[in-house]
Amino acid sequence: MYRAAKLNISDSPIRTAIDFYGKRYTFDEVFSYIDTLADNLAAEFSIGKGDTVTLCLPNSPAAVFAFYAANKLGAAVNLVHPFLPPEKLKESVAATASKLLVVYDLYRCGRFDFGVPLLVSGSGRYMGAAARLYYRLTNRRTAAGRAFEPYLKKRGNPHVPEAGFSAADPAVYLASGGTTGEPKTIVHGNNVCNALCAKAQVFLGEPLENYTALYNVLPIFHGYGLCINMHMCMLMRKTNVMCIRFQARRSAKAIVKSRANILTGVPTMYLKLLGEKAFCRGDLSALKDIWVGGDSMPRSKLDEFNAVLERQGASARIRLGYGLTETAGVCVVNTRKKEKEGSVGYPLPGTAVGIYKDGRALPAGEVGEIYLDTEQCMLGYLGGGEPFVQADGRRWIATGDCGYVDEEGFLYFKQRIKNMIKVSGVPVYPSEVEEAALRVPGAAKACAVGIPDAVRGQAVRLYVEAAPKGAPSEEALRAAVLEQCRRLLLPYAVPRQIVVRARLPVNRIGKIDRLALERESEAGAFRNLEKEQAR
Repeated sequence: MYRAAKLNISDSPIRTAIDFYGKRYTFDEVFSYIDTLADNLAAEFSIGKGDTVTLCLPNSPAAVFAFYAANKLGAAVNLVHPFLPPEKLKESVAATASKLLVVYDLYRCGRFDFGVPLLVSGSGRYMGAAARLYYRLTNRRTAAGRAFEPYLKKRGNPHVPEAGFSAADPAVYLASGGTTGEPKTIVHGNNVCNALCAKAQVFLGEPLENYTALYNVLPIFHGYGLCINMHMCMLMRKTNVMCIRFQARRSAKAIVKSRANILTGVPTMYLKLLGEKAFCRGDLSALKDIWVGGDSMPRSKLDEFNAVLERQGASARIRLGYGLTETAGVCVVNTRKKEKEGSVGYPLPGTAVGIYKDGRALPAGEVGEIYLDTEQCMLGYLGGGEPFVQADGRRWIATGDCGYVDEEGFLYFKQRIKNMIKVSGVPVYPSEVEEAALRVPGAAKACAVGIPDAVRGQAVRLYVEAAPKGAPSEEALRAAVLEQCRRLLLPYAVPRQIVVRARLPVNRIGKIDRLALERESEAGAFRNLEKEQAR
């Protein structure tokens, strides 16, 4: 990926590679830092081909420098969530046999012993003067270790040439829920991001030369954040406007001020932008392409967001895509030239979609498990196990998701098969229950799970996270959600129980931890059953 990043595939004249809170870095400066860091890591930590470096970093120039420096040396990069607890981070470091760990200054680990050398990056060091001062006044360093930044300075170490990767060499480790919902570490080869970025002109709405900047909120531990937000900007020589963490008010102003052309994000980000005057009343005419993924977004909110875009002069419309961490992010996507309402998109070149049930391919319109055959495919799972199946002459990834394709080949996502709830034998898709709940003002997030039911087999329990501001009382919110579900859903899908929480648990990749809520619900249901039997 280091070699590809130096190609400038769009012959762009743009010089600014990174815009980070008031400070800009040219592409020449970025590659100079990468090369110097690679020389120092090789000389002082013996990082080389076949080794692994773990990065626990939010979006910052340090993440870019460290990723490409390790890649230049032929080392795999293990990318982890910046909020991963120290004990779990240590497990990840050990599992990937990492020789070096880089964390950021606000990572809450104190002097925790990870068993490998630890470098700590000071995020404020890369900001403009005003932002750096504010960062230092409002944040306190919580990680103790050697400073990362001195390794960006030349130390007289020998210049190290670029190492190569074979097709079977691990280059990137990404955390995922796996196709079965169980935590997995995915192993990607060196060309997976290159394969996706090479299709840029297919999924972008305008010629490459019309783009200047991307507003980057998805961190690099996210497949889409790694490939599209970071790597594509490097390959295309477009400015990466980096955001260390999403803050709706600050981000709304930055999107307008930076004249960003591309936004990628998760539903929560866009829902919060709808509440910001700087975005909803700002000049959005520079926006050309916007994608949402990672979770479902209610149709009503998609329409509301698109109405804001149209009113404020943007040619962009928010569009859905589909992919897995196993496929380095998106491989099926709606584009300006090829889209259908309700679908998650059309396969990108090099990707085939099949719908299977009991080993048999289903015709258009029938719901089954989604199978993917794509050149953006992982090497496998760390420690073994893989979701590959052979069928009809292809090696498919069995996604664990169910959906269907129409006659034209557009994919429609229904639900993870493992998450499907059966009430009196009738399939209930949690996503439909969740979408109904999220139409209620004051409902910020929702997660529907199945609970045992003596008569119907299963019933629906719905967890709702109340919005931090403007939410009604818990009782009123529960009543409003129930009324909405009764109005929009089949009787089978109406929740038997609605649990309102101030915050729902999230897993290590930042999504609602459905597995934890399922376990909680099952335990609670069995306790209630035992009480009834005791009576």
